[in-house]
Amino acid sequence: MSISVFGTMLGYMLVCSFTPGPGNILALNTTTQFGWRKGKPLLLGICAGYAPVQFICTLAVYGLNTFLLPVLAVLKYIGTIYMLWLALNIFRSKPLENSNGGQASFREGFSLQFVNIKIYFYIMTLLMVYLVPHISTLLGLLLAGLGVVSIGSIASLTWAFAGIKLQKTYAKHFKLINFVLSLFLLYCAFDILKG
Repeated sequence: MSISVFGTMLGYMLVCSFTPGPGNILALNTTTQFGWRKGKPLLLGICAGYAPVQFICTLAVYGLNTFLLPVLAVLKYIGTIYMLWLALNIFRSKPLENSNGGQASFREGFSLQFVNIKIYFYIMTLLMVYLVPHISTLLGLLLAGLGVVSIGSIASLTWAFAGIKLQKTYAKHFKLINFVLSLFLLYCAFDILKG
């Protein structure tokens, strides 16, 4: 892989990983609402969820395309419904001192990645356009996937730290912030249905 192709691939990865998507929005909202300590299980779930999705996509591109394409069609609708549910819950959420405690769960973050169709399309495109033409073995593709998982996790954690910095602002303007975050998720949900 040439340096120019690698640079283009890295740019694609950074843009796709750091732009608003379901995982990043949920990470931001979780730490804004619950803080780092109570939000950490969900964030770990989001980060851990990248790996199996990367593995599934790598296997699919390597030789199971006939299996994954029907699954993606179903995940499109499941993911849309889940994002609509998330948007509604974010819209209705309140700052921690106004809600009755609570804690974000690992399962919620981990499950999100399996219905987050954005990362499926991102990873599949990354594999087919940038990695498969330059890496011919399954092991090589899986090892390259570690970089993809790392960048995705760093992006979600970046959004989570932004949420921590916004906690005081969130307490004052939570209705507006929740409305904007919900709109982002609604956009993601309808964009998935359209695509």
